[in-house]
Order: sequence, then C-alpha cells, then structure tokens
Amino acid sequence: MSAQKTLICFIALFLLGMGAMGTAIHPAMAKEKRIVFHDEKTVIPSHEKVENVIVLGDHAVISGDVRTAVVVINGDLTIKKTADIHGSVFVLGGKINQEPGANVTEHVISVNMNNETLDSMIFAGIIMISLWITRLAISLIMIILTVLFGMLAHKHAFNDTKLPYLKPGKLILTGFLMMLALSALSLLLAITVIAIPLLLVILLGVFLSFLAGMVFISREIGNEFTILRGRPEWLKLLTGATIMIALASIPLLGGIVLLILSWYSLGLSVTWFYRKWKNGRKNKRPR
Repeated sequence: MSAQKTLICFIALFLLGMGAMGTAIHPAMAKEKRIVFHDEKTVIPSHEKVENVIVLGDHAVISGDVRTAVVVINGDLTIKKTADIHGSVFVLGGKINQEPGANVTEHVISVNMNNETLDSMIFAGIIMISLWITRLAISLIMIILTVLFGMLAHKHAFNDTKLPYLKPGKLILTGFLMMLALSALSLLLAITVIAIPLLLVILLGVFLSFLAGMVFISREIGNEFTILRGRPEWLKLLTGATIMIALASIPLLGGIVLLILSWYSLGLSVTWFYRKWKNGRKNKRPR
C-alpha cells in the first residue's frame, strides 16, 4: 500500500506541476480561472461553472460545467447527466461513473491502481532495469575481452592489414559476402543435429573475427590520441574499445555500427588469413 501511495503522490505532483506551468504560460487566462482544489469530497452543482476540478484523496461529483479538465487522485468520480465538461477527465486510483446524457468533449482516462496493475508496473520496471544491467554487463565484457585479446595476440598480427585498412569499403564488402555464405551454411548445418558442433565452431570463428576487428580498430583509435602516445598498449585498446562500445550503444545508430563492424571484422580476418596462406605458398616454392 505504501508503494501505491508513493506512486500516486508522484503522479499527482507531476499533474500539479503541469497545471502550474500552464498557468505561468497563460497569465492573462489565469486571472479568469476558477480552480476547485480539494482534499475532501467535492460536489459541483448543476448551476455552477468552474474552470478546473482537482480532488486529492476523495471522491468527486460533477453536475455542472467544467471548462478545462477534471482530475481525481485516489478517489471515485461521478459525472451526472447534467454535467458539461469541455476537456479531459483523468482519474487515478479510482473509478468513473458516467451517467447517460453527460457531455464530455475530450478523453476520459481511468487508471485504477489495484494490486494487479501495480504488480504489472513493478514487473515491467524490473524487466527494463534488468535489460539495462544486462546491456551494461555485455558492454563491459566486450571491452575487457577486446583488451585481453589484443594483449594476448601477437603485436604484429595485423601488420599485413595496413594496406586494406586504407580501403575499408573492400573489407566491408568482403565481410558482407562472407557473412551471407556463412549464414547459408549455418542454416544448412542447423537442420542436421550431427552438424551442430560444426555450427558452434563457425559461430566461435565469427566471434573471434569480431574481436580481431575490435582489436585492430581500437588500437588505431587509441593511436590517434596524442596523450596516449608512448602509453601502455592496454590503455590504447581500452580507450578505443570504450569509444566503439559507446557508439554501438546509441539507439538505431548502434545497430548500424555493429553491423558494419561485424562485416569489417570478418572481411579483415578473411583477408589476413588469405594473405598468410598466400605468403606461405610463396615461401614453400623452390628457389
């Protein structure tokens, strides 16, 4: 019950603040308004005309004319057939009883804060917080994995990629085509249960290629900062990875960044392995 009262108080303060802001915006109209503001049962007779009706913690009965709005917090509202409301009706924590013939020109909203509604709102809030914590944890794990993978990898592991780095479009196209091929192969492997281990190997390879691309781009970003020149390698990787993950966390733009980064990383890995294989063949040829 305390949680319900707290929530109702917050919403009531918000509504009152919006009403005060509206009064500040229209000072000329504020002088003409007659606001009925009660914390007890309120009755507007059929012969009475008011601007607004706001009732906190009790019931309200409207039989007369209301020009703007009726707000009832934690109470029931009865709209008689003689009532004429030229605005919205909002009831929080109570019920609305509108008699036939009553005139309400705008929306009628009733939010009954019973246990089921309150539990649903709390459950939705817990899910949103859990998703946010999960996303934050994944971001931190990706930053840590990028730094560890970069430190464990050989320092000159990506030296051969300096030339294709100048042509990122080629790498992205290569990664895109490779992703299509791997997706088709994964779909075929997923049909047969026996090939599932091979599918897991492919997914692991894609993830490692993504980490390799993160390492390469993070290192390049870190090297662009003058303050990091001469600093430890892990600090450059940490700075670059943090910037990349921050960009990937931006709504809509983050999805595009992740997609392009995955294509770029896969194209980078494929190009690196191809060059290693090509150089190995050259070295094996008899001179």
